[in-house]
Amino acid sequence: MKKRNVALSLLFFTVVLFLVSCGGKNDKKKETTTTPDSSNSVNNIPAETAKSDVKLFCINKGEDSLGTPHFNVMLSVNGKEFKIKTINGCGDIPVAEYKTYDIPAEAVSACGGWWAGAGDYYYVVIRNGKPSLFEGWMDETQKEPGRHWKEIPYD
Repeated sequence: MKKRNVALSLLFFTVVLFLVSCGGKNDKKKETTTTPDSSNSVNNIPAETAKSDVKLFCINKGEDSLGTPHFNVMLSVNGKEFKIKTINGCGDIPVAEYKTYDIPAEAVSACGGWWAGAGDYYYVVIRNGKPSLFEGWMDETQKEPGRHWKEIPYD
């Protein structure tokens, strides 16, 4: 009976992984080969940043020789792009799903994904006219609930 539970759990996580990794129709538009600005400086960003000028997105970097997917998490602020991190599962998180991911309603953009029993997630809010970036994680073996959100620098 225990083997059956393990098999059902693996099947469930495989289905969830598949659904998360599929993403939406707009994912193809986001795949790009442009290189983020290497200066990674936010000194030229105006204090008053419009919500529409801030966006998190993923760049699919393909799979490695073991079949592990790799995505660059990118933050665009007023057209300037910053590479945040490379993770193994990534897609847009729709506003309607923010509550599911413990993302505050005032977030202007969110992305992330689950792969092989763990997930990495990101969201950005505007505070005092400037973007604030948050990173969270979750894995299937953790004892404490939640996504362990913390604010991280992006410059």
